[in-house]
Amino acid sequence: MKSLHGRLTAWLVIGSGLLLVLGCLVLNSLITARLQSDLDAELITKATALSTLTEQEDGAVWLELTEGGMPEFNAPAGGKAGKAGAAPEYFQIWRTDGSVVARSLSLAGRDLPLRPQPASRPLFLDLKLPDGRPGRLVEFSFQPRHEEDEPYAQTRRDTGPLEVTSVTLALASGRQELDAFLASLRGVLIAFVLALLAGIFVLVRLSMKVSLAPLEDLGARLTVWQVESLGEELDLAGAPAELAPVIFRLNDLLKRLQESFGRERMFSANLAHELRTPLAELRSMVEVALKWPPGQAATASVLAEVRTIGLQMERIVTNLLVLARCDGGLQKVLPSEVPVADLIERCWGNVAAEAERRGVVLRSTVPEDLRIHTDEDKLALILSNLLSNAVSYGEPSEPVTCSAAVVSGEIALRVSNRTAALHPDDLPRMFDRFWRKDSARSDGEHAGLGLSLVRALSTLLGFTVTAELERGAVLHLTLTGRVA
Repeated sequence: MKSLHGRLTAWLVIGSGLLLVLGCLVLNSLITARLQSDLDAELITKATALSTLTEQEDGAVWLELTEGGMPEFNAPAGGKAGKAGAAPEYFQIWRTDGSVVARSLSLAGRDLPLRPQPASRPLFLDLKLPDGRPGRLVEFSFQPRHEEDEPYAQTRRDTGPLEVTSVTLALASGRQELDAFLASLRGVLIAFVLALLAGIFVLVRLSMKVSLAPLEDLGARLTVWQVESLGEELDLAGAPAELAPVIFRLNDLLKRLQESFGRERMFSANLAHELRTPLAELRSMVEVALKWPPGQAATASVLAEVRTIGLQMERIVTNLLVLARCDGGLQKVLPSEVPVADLIERCWGNVAAEAERRGVVLRSTVPEDLRIHTDEDKLALILSNLLSNAVSYGEPSEPVTCSAAVVSGEIALRVSNRTAALHPDDLPRMFDRFWRKDSARSDGEHAGLGLSLVRALSTLLGFTVTAELERGAVLHLTLTGRVA
């Protein structure tokens, strides 16, 4: 696994290197263009001077170059310095028919390259000079001036137009000094880039070490944390702004983990408490039966009591299994068309005996034709628990009402009962597992799992269950969801 240090260092160094190389290439191009432009300007200056020394008369063209003038053209070929101490330069002049008008002594009878077509504008090219050095050449065509003899010129104008002859001039000079300077410049730029990259690498490594130190401290602290450390919080003071959201989320996660572990501990304690009572009863009954064997009638009574206790324990374990499967996403949903009114009647039959003993009746206003698309068995378990809760914890001799309303494709199925035992502060805790209003009281029938199971199954089916206490006397448990 690549470290954050390594990746950031690599990307920053590579990115900086690319930018530096690009900048050096641009700088080298600008300097090269500027120096070559200066060299071209110098060539043009010398070529223009030679063109002013070129004259013509009656088709004859010649170059008026005095001996000793422009000594750079008189230096011997071979690259040795002339009298002026400079390497030789070269020029050559042609007529339009390709015949040579003049050439520099430095050419020693050799020729400079000539383009097939005359160039009215100066053309530049790089070439190898006759002495083997790299050079730069300028070539252009022009019309030599006529001899400055005013009376003669006036006579010619009187008798007719002057004859005009065009010639081509090529002038070449060495560029080894320019090339040597550019080579040294490139060497300096390469050394500069390498040195700067080395400095950037060291600086980035140090910066990463300092900047990511809080992240490493956070990782080291989390490494040694145990379950007992969940109550602690990570300190935000001094943390970089980029780490603040991470630390905030970690603190939130640790808080939720602490709450989850707390619920699990409470769940285990409540489960042990709920199972301890029926197990103690079974043990007592067995011990009494073994010490004082009962008669046939007493045996039947004992077995009936054992059966009741066994059913109570079975309900607790079954409900816990369903809750565990819901939490783990293992509970499957098998939807079908469910007649709500008929299902409520069937579920009421499960609590009819208890309702009759407490004098409670069901008043249902659910339409007979109301149908919803859901899992019938799970909805039946939800309704059975809601009705059982209403019968067991509602006021005796008070009816349990059941109503349903469909608005914009959503059903609101409500089970209501009158109660004097609840307070508005109890509503948020009603769906907690093993919660009862009086935690010290156990009636042997209810373990405080019914409404927890209702919420888990409702979420599984896409419903929402809410509790509302009307004027502190009537409890409404409402199931809301899509009809189809």
